[in-house]
Amino acid sequence: MTASTELLIGDADGQHVLVRAEARHHPHLFDSSAGNWISSEVDIAAGGMRATFRAELKSEEFQAFLDEVDALTRTLDGVATFSTTEGQLTVSLTGDPSGQVRVAGEAVDAPGSGNRLYFGFEVDQRRLPQISQSLQLLLSAFPVVGVADA
Repeated sequence: MTASTELLIGDADGQHVLVRAEARHHPHLFDSSAGNWISSEVDIAAGGMRATFRAELKSEEFQAFLDEVDALTRTLDGVATFSTTEGQLTVSLTGDPSGQVRVAGEAVDAPGSGNRLYFGFEVDQRRLPQISQSLQLLLSAFPVVGVADA
């Protein structure tokens, strides 16, 4: 694991969502249905709540989030959302003209589990380029492979 495969939203020593992308779940498969799953660890700290859990996330999910974060960085208006296929993690970044970005989301420790954490906090809009860069580095390590069926 290297810092280049970590996505940090917020402050590492404060409120945050940290995704550590560790390895491809199926490293020898290169089709879009199985080759893009990434074994990850998710760490969330919000207010007095804290959660850490394992999740299988997809390269396509990170790519879609990067596209939305880049758009939000340019306009500072709108929403960028990271949403996972198995519903384990949803994180929305909502721009605010005052310079703040509202981070809100939901985490589920295991697909189909009733254990949920709803969270929300704010970060300064100046963190958006760092989030974008983290996503770019993560996707350099785990690029989208294969072509999804139309």
